[in-house]
Amino acid sequence: MSTKAVAVKTALKGLLDGMAITTLDNVQVTYGFPTRSPERKWAVVGEVRWDTADWATNRSRTETFAVSVIFSVQTAGGTSAECEAYAIQLAAEFESLVSADPSIGGRCITSTFTPKSLKSWPIDGAYESQFETEVRASARP
Repeated sequence: MSTKAVAVKTALKGLLDGMAITTLDNVQVTYGFPTRSPERKWAVVGEVRWDTADWATNRSRTETFAVSVIFSVQTAGGTSAECEAYAIQLAAEFESLVSADPSIGGRCITSTFTPKSLKSWPIDGAYESQFETEVRASARP
C-alpha cells in the first residue's frame, strides 16, 4: 500500500522538534509513545487513522487520515488550571505552525488542526494535564 501518512507523521514530529517552546522548556518529543519513564513534559506524534481512500482519477487515489498529537505536562505545585494552560500553550504554537503551511511541506494537499480533549488530574505534589489533538490530512500517495 502506498501512503503519505508516514511522511506527514514524520514532518509533524519535525515541527514539534523545531518549536521554540519545546527547545526552551526541554519538552521530550517522540515519534510514537515515549518509553516507560517519560519526561515531565512531552509531546508525541502517535496513531494514524485512515478515514477514506477514494480514487481521484483512474490511476491515483486521495487518502484522508488523521495523525494524533498529544501534549502531556506535569507541574509541581500550582493548580489544574495552570497545568492545562501550559498544555494549551504548547498546542497553540504547534497549531500556528500547521496553519502556516497546511500542505506540511508539500507532503499533503491540505491539513487541519483539530482539538480533541483537554484533561488534568492531581498526582503527588503536582498536576498532570494532557491536550489531545489530531491533524487531519488529505493526500495523494
